[in-house]
Amino acid sequence: MAIKKKDFSISSITSKYSSKMTYKPDRFLDLGDAFLDATGLPGPAIGHMNMLLGHSDTGKTTALLGAAADAIKKDILPVFIVTEQKFSFEHAEIMGIPVETVVNEQTGEITYTGNFIFRNDFEYIEQITDFINEMIDLQEKGEIPYDLIFLWDSIGSVPCKMTWEGKGGKQHNASVLSDKIGMGINQRISGSRRSDKPYTNTLVIVNQPWVELPDGPFGQPRIKAKGGDSVWLNSTIIFRFGNEKNAGTSKIPITKNKRTVTIATRSKITVIKNHVNGIQFGDGKIMVTPHGFMRAKEAAEEKTSRETYIKEHLDYISKLFGETVTSVTDIKFEPIIDEDTED
Repeated sequence: MAIKKKDFSISSITSKYSSKMTYKPDRFLDLGDAFLDATGLPGPAIGHMNMLLGHSDTGKTTALLGAAADAIKKDILPVFIVTEQKFSFEHAEIMGIPVETVVNEQTGEITYTGNFIFRNDFEYIEQITDFINEMIDLQEKGEIPYDLIFLWDSIGSVPCKMTWEGKGGKQHNASVLSDKIGMGINQRISGSRRSDKPYTNTLVIVNQPWVELPDGPFGQPRIKAKGGDSVWLNSTIIFRFGNEKNAGTSKIPITKNKRTVTIATRSKITVIKNHVNGIQFGDGKIMVTPHGFMRAKEAAEEKTSRETYIKEHLDYISKLFGETVTSVTDIKFEPIIDEDTED
């Protein structure tokens, strides 16, 4: 005989079958006040999959290295997965990541070590996802007693095993990413936020957009991220650097004794997806320097940022010119060079 609602206690069921699991408080990596001012967020979210999306030279690598530098401060172990082969340890040092250079006296080979794991020898996607799983397995066994942050640059630059062997195409790459990332890695990353998990892991991926051609003569092209929809859908936060169709950046040059160098790039930055706290900022402006981000919301603010940057990094500016720069008055600010600005 069925129990009538008036005689039924809902608590008798919820107490037996509902999960009592809670999640750790939301935390973010800190990319500086200028980044917070431009986006409303300190940086990528810890315990989530984050995407840094944009064309070349728009600030993605600076954000990636900034996240790694702050992770070290927070006692989180960075795991670099480099498939673009453009990684600069000099830039990493400038961004605040302690790096030790080791030279083999017999071969002259240079290696770099520090409080991080660095891999750039992967040929296809499955090797990378297996490696990430291996690191998390070792962590669960107690062999890596650290929270981990995986920093993948970039996800669209490596094929799946079938494509690498010449047997597949882009659709196979997207399918593998959907299976390995969407149904596997992302579950282990997001699951680490549970309060019963001793470690919290984070994934930050660099990605480039590409334009999907319209169906008809009057249709608008749709901007998509490389790697297929799965990567987009599984990213909790997506920061877009620059414009959709092009970089949309501006170069900031200075001159001394008729020699001109570029000290920074002005770039847009937009939070186009945020499933952590819902904050979304559109088209904030930011100055991208080799040392991090500086404010560029307004002309007066940007002028102050440029002068402050030079004052704080006179040794670096001197190195660019190949001669000593003692103060801001030693150099001349040139007109800012706007590049492709169409959104």
